[in-house]
Amino acid sequence: MMDRIISSLIDFRAFANSFLSNYEPLALLLAPLLTLFTARILQSLCLLVHDNGLKPTILGFLITSIKMVPGVKGYIDAEKQKVVEKLKEGLGAAVIEKLKQEKSNDVVWQGKCSGTVYIGGSESEGHFSLINEACSMFAHTNPLHMDVFQTIAQCEAEVVAMTAALLGSKNKSSGGEICGNMTSGGTESILLAVKSSRDYMKAKKGIKRPEMIIPESAHSAYDKAAQYFNIKLRRVPVNKNFQADVKAIRQQINKNTVLIVGSAPGFPHGIIDPIEELGELAYSYGICFHVDLCLGGFVLPFACKLGYPIPPFDFSVKGE
Repeated sequence: MMDRIISSLIDFRAFANSFLSNYEPLALLLAPLLTLFTARILQSLCLLVHDNGLKPTILGFLITSIKMVPGVKGYIDAEKQKVVEKLKEGLGAAVIEKLKQEKSNDVVWQGKCSGTVYIGGSESEGHFSLINEACSMFAHTNPLHMDVFQTIAQCEAEVVAMTAALLGSKNKSSGGEICGNMTSGGTESILLAVKSSRDYMKAKKGIKRPEMIIPESAHSAYDKAAQYFNIKLRRVPVNKNFQADVKAIRQQINKNTVLIVGSAPGFPHGIIDPIEELGELAYSYGICFHVDLCLGGFVLPFACKLGYPIPPFDFSVKGE
């Protein structure tokens, strides 16, 4: 059997040598290289058609081919230059005028949209005008590069420090380790709080299937956070006073719980949850506790100074 195989191989070798002897050695060298090159081009073309579709690929090829025709590229460049010249001549003014016309169709919201915009008055005067001017000064900055935009970093640090002072950082019970950062608004603030809690509890307790417990009155951003960060969300009913039900929350706590939530005040009713009790609950179980002060909470420190009976709600509350 082995002799037959060897004999067949010898015959094939003789046939191949005889057949290939009719071609130039250079042709034999280039043929496989050209075949490989052609195959790679066909593969790239197939991938392009697969990703973009047949029609867009053909159109793209035709457009590219047309641009290669003498005179066509020059014409296209000339038209582009005309657009640039128009921009230089003041197309921006026309854009601004168009935006003003469009904006005139918006609802008059100043002082009439609670929970939407937190400033009233005219945009051209007073505090509104001051904010617009200050924001325009830093509209083209990137706070990620603190070494370049040092003023932005300083502003952020000062705002965080002032806010922390308003929310109890000077009280001994706060631990004196309050930190933070600027966000785009209430939703991002909640997202970051939830993510930080998830990551912290994973490092602390090794929780890999995290869950969080929130009252039904909690902001919808917690639902977003649960979806974004793969956290199981447990919503519990509020009590008869529309506050977070501490007992109901306690019953839902398990080994995978990383966070419980309270609001001061709650988004739908403007009622402050029993923050102190929730803080004690979180501390007793060694889990995180987030207090949402998104809508109206910034007023509470000033209400306290004015003598209103505001229950504990800030960093002075004991919690994990």
